Amino acid sequence: MKKAFTLMEVNLAMLIMAGGVLSVLGLYSLGYRESSQSCDDVASAAYAEAVVSPLTIALSATNLKWSSFRDLENYPSADGWGAYLNKSDGTLISNPESEAREVFDSVMGRLQFEGSANLPVSTLPTDAANGLKAGLVVLHERDSAIVRIGFRATKKPAELLSMPLYYTEVRFQGVVDDNGGSK
Repeated sequence: MKKAFTLMEVNLAMLIMAGGVLSVLGLYSLGYRESSQSCDDVASAAYAEAVVSPLTIALSATNLKWSSFRDLENYPSADGWGAYLNKSDGTLISNPESEAREVFDSVMGRLQFEGSANLPVSTLPTDAANGLKAGLVVLHERDSAIVRIGFRATKKPAELLSMPLYYTEVRFQGVVDDNGGSK
């Protein structure tokens, strides 16, 4: 008598094999999604560095006048990240990049330096290659020696507030001028 596999054993083996193949195929889509997210995260971090670095350099310059530093306000407003929401319905504004550009330009435009011209970077760097949209918040209490900077970037503006926050604080290191008073 010849030994052979029964139909039941063959079906069970095919079921186990199909489960394994489907599991591996499921891992491909998960890997693709995670790889895509990782690329977006790296692009976002690089964009944050390109935006936050010029602000940090300007705000920590040793020839920055105290009068221009101490008079910095909260940008885009005292609402912080809430300024990126429509006041009527609470949805995210349609173009956060323009708001971030205004914040960057407002801060850089207000800074005055002693004995030299303003820093060369005066407009918000763009991330056209990756299509990222930015949100930028600068918080400063009057007469405080610390400015807090927050930055977020995303490809989908509707998800801006759920993206990771890149945050830094800058301490005044400049020159106390006559019309700025003392700290």
